[in-house]
Amino acid sequence: MKPRNRQGFSMVEMLVITGVTGLLTSALIPATTQATRNAGMTTVGGCGRDIYVSIIGANVEREPLGLGDVWPKTQAVKEEDNRRFNMQDISNMAFQNSTDYFYELYDGANAGTAEHAPYVVLLFDYSKLAGAGVPEMKGTGKLKPENNMWCIAGNVREEMEDVIPVLVTRNVDCSSLYKDYDDQTDTPLRWSEKYDTPYGKKQFLVIRKGGAIHNARATHFTSRVTYSGQKFTTTAEGKAPLVYLTPDGIAHPQ
Repeated sequence: MKPRNRQGFSMVEMLVITGVTGLLTSALIPATTQATRNAGMTTVGGCGRDIYVSIIGANVEREPLGLGDVWPKTQAVKEEDNRRFNMQDISNMAFQNSTDYFYELYDGANAGTAEHAPYVVLLFDYSKLAGAGVPEMKGTGKLKPENNMWCIAGNVREEMEDVIPVLVTRNVDCSSLYKDYDDQTDTPLRWSEKYDTPYGKKQFLVIRKGGAIHNARATHFTSRVTYSGQKFTTTAEGKAPLVYLTPDGIAHPQ
């Protein structure tokens, strides 16, 4: 019996197949990348929400005890201003960046020991500061800015509106936020010049004072809807102005 002849693909057919495969790949990769990024945003948003809920929970527990809130402050409370407070309490401490604040909030100095006593006991640990290209802090020791993706509003007060962003991913330049939005026609936010993660110049994430999660893209940088109605005016006598503590400094809104 003669062996059956097998005819392979011609060169033209191979080129056609290669071209079609390339087109399909080029069409699928962006969609897959965006889907992956959206999934990552959901995870990061959950981390931000957990941080927010942890802070609110700590404040609720402290209020009946006559203790101050644990929102970060940029100037320490003087002992003569409120003698109820232990000066080692976080509500009396001044912070110059969000990394030191989160380190103190979690009692990082005593992490892994029997003396560990974080101010927030639920939902928060260093893993909430990482993700989407920001590496998680491993082991014990001083928390580093490179392991912290969040900028957090400092000097927050109860009377401030719920729409104010209290947590913003570090790839946004928080100094481009407005103190008072009423006279503005848009919100020309700027990307951070120092931090490219998370999400580079493609997406960013905000947790508002009311607890709402806002996943935004680059196109929202000039959208009035994104921050419509926010007011950062904090000029009351004796009260520190609202600022943003970045992983390694302070950003003053416009």
